[in-house]
Amino acid sequence: MRRFAIATLLTLLLSGCIKATNSDDAFRYSLVMDGRIEQGRGAVVMLSQSMPYREVYDEDTFRDVVIRWAKVTLIHNGEEEVLVGRKHEDYPTKYIYNSSKITGEVGESYTIKVEYSNRVWEATSTIVEPIELHDIEVIAKDEDSYTIEATLPATNYPCSIDCSIGNSQYFAPTLLGSYAPSHTPRRIVINRPMENLIRDDHDIHFHSGEIVRLRVNALTEFAYSYWRKWEDNFLNSVNPIFPSTSNLPTNLTNGGLGIWAGYATNYYRNVL
Repeated sequence: MRRFAIATLLTLLLSGCIKATNSDDAFRYSLVMDGRIEQGRGAVVMLSQSMPYREVYDEDTFRDVVIRWAKVTLIHNGEEEVLVGRKHEDYPTKYIYNSSKITGEVGESYTIKVEYSNRVWEATSTIVEPIELHDIEVIAKDEDSYTIEATLPATNYPCSIDCSIGNSQYFAPTLLGSYAPSHTPRRIVINRPMENLIRDDHDIHFHSGEIVRLRVNALTEFAYSYWRKWEDNFLNSVNPIFPSTSNLPTNLTNGGLGIWAGYATNYYRNVL
């Protein structure tokens, strides 16, 4: 998942920085967040600083912009919990903030507040009703390659599908895995996450012996617009004809970038 982690983090870090600057002094960093809370689970938040798009990047650059010393507070119905930061090698930032006391509930709204370097950012989101996949089927393409198909029911909410391969606790967005609401059920193909999209030989299939876990997320309208745009930016980043030229939306205050969202989730596990 290493290539995906770098590509994901780069997309997030540059999400609001496509406008050219004439000097390093003209660029002021913004907080970049990828934060979620789902029913029955605590919040998970990744934080970093944005970077000018014209920089030359390597793994040391990414490590340096990860924010590890912020005060992150989860707020729900007047109750507050300060999240605990810790190292976690499965995540793109290698460092996450977690809540343990406050967990998500369907229909409830949650606010995240970040205090860092004398600045404050906030965002609020709601957990909608979860969506279940039906008739999940593994279909062989050849001796070692498989696709996964499932029925997505009619729903009033948009959704997205993430995937974890192996023992990783990090779920990556699947390729073309965002879906608008529909009044009728749909048969969908679930592709492998986009970790190797920067290579010409990217494989959309799963393979024999892999432990595959799926997560279907029912989304708010904002979260859906964010992840659809994120996917477009990710795909266009490897297209020299139609490159990404627009910022991702954000629900953070004070010029923050990225997303804080509630997700109504269901998990599925399969061993190919």
